[in-house]
Amino acid sequence: MTTPARLLGIAVALSWLGMSAAMAAGGSSKDMWSGAWRLDMDRYDRPWLTFYDTSHKTVFRFGCGTHYELDAVYPGEAPKQDHTEATITIGNGKTQMDFAGFTYSGPESFPPNTSMFNQADLGHPEFADDKRSALENRLLDLLGSGKPLTISAEGKSYVLPPTRASRWRARFQKVC
Repeated sequence: MTTPARLLGIAVALSWLGMSAAMAAGGSSKDMWSGAWRLDMDRYDRPWLTFYDTSHKTVFRFGCGTHYELDAVYPGEAPKQDHTEATITIGNGKTQMDFAGFTYSGPESFPPNTSMFNQADLGHPEFADDKRSALENRLLDLLGSGKPLTISAEGKSYVLPPTRASRWRARFQKVC
């Protein structure tokens, strides 16, 4: 076997092992969502850490401006009406955080036939700056763990690949 063929075989095996580990971390989850992470700046120069699917639809995003905001494709059953209270859990196999918010029908910028989850102010608008900063750092640590992220609700889940956006955390914290 030639060296390039051997290297290709090793790369395929490592990719398979990585996907297997990611799926194991997610428990009974759907396949890992394909796409890419990016740090986008909106027209007011506010950062949004966003995971886009391969059709450039927003699957997950976390940003700040007048307040922190988190949106994610809701893995549970589609609500019968918008603004239905809901909770999601974001975990990486080692750490997890729960978020209470609401669901809504996603606009065209989100994947078709999905419901979205939204939460503002990390669920605690009453927190003083120091408590909110600690909660923000905990979430940023979770997102920046280098591990796949499992988004779950109602016993259903999906997995996002590890956050890979150039210098996203430093740029995010500089503005927020």
